[in-house]
Amino acid sequence: MNPSYQLIKNQPFNMVIYCSGKCGGTTLFQTFYNGKNIDNPYFNPIHIHTNEIFKNCCKAGLLPFEKNDNPPDIYQLIDKQKPVYIIDAYRDPIDRKISSYFQNYFHNLKYFNVPKNLSIEEEVDFFHLHIFHKIEDYESMGEVLKHYGIDKLEYHYKYWIGKKDNITFIRLKFSHIYEWEEILSELLDYDIILKKENLSIEKDYFKKYQLFKKIYYNRYN
Repeated sequence: MNPSYQLIKNQPFNMVIYCSGKCGGTTLFQTFYNGKNIDNPYFNPIHIHTNEIFKNCCKAGLLPFEKNDNPPDIYQLIDKQKPVYIIDAYRDPIDRKISSYFQNYFHNLKYFNVPKNLSIEEEVDFFHLHIFHKIEDYESMGEVLKHYGIDKLEYHYKYWIGKKDNITFIRLKFSHIYEWEEILSELLDYDIILKKENLSIEKDYFKKYQLFKKIYYNRYN
């Protein structure tokens, strides 16, 4: 069972991994969930992509969320007394879409009717012409900042940060994922050990994925 199934009952939350797909949200959630259970009773995290998706999952009773025909906004479940962290990660849109395509690669070959026996160069062209614009590109942090009336976060090269009332907003850069331990440890004043999950480098398709990206950037960027 997904560990956040239990966490949905443990409200209010003082950490929301409010992260778009393929941007490291699973890594962030598992990092703080495991920390909570091992040696850190402070952080109580939940992982969502958008408020709308959160509410739709609750209505449908999809794990890890309990069925609720009239679910609240995620903002209503955030702790109003303690310091709260809303964490997101930004990923280059092209890199993110290519990663999404490879995430369920063999399924996507059928779903998008990719012709068989294409060379990798031909597949890159097909992806650019017929698939690229169909893959989601929403930005989770945008709706968060709009909800709280924040124009922009303060830029610090490897991340953005801002604060309003008891809420701290942190936006990491996916391109610096191997430095997230150091960055988060400094920002949260806690020894963070990153639990890397669902990384492309661990997948069978990684070599093809790397070559695919190289060809795509050379041709279309």
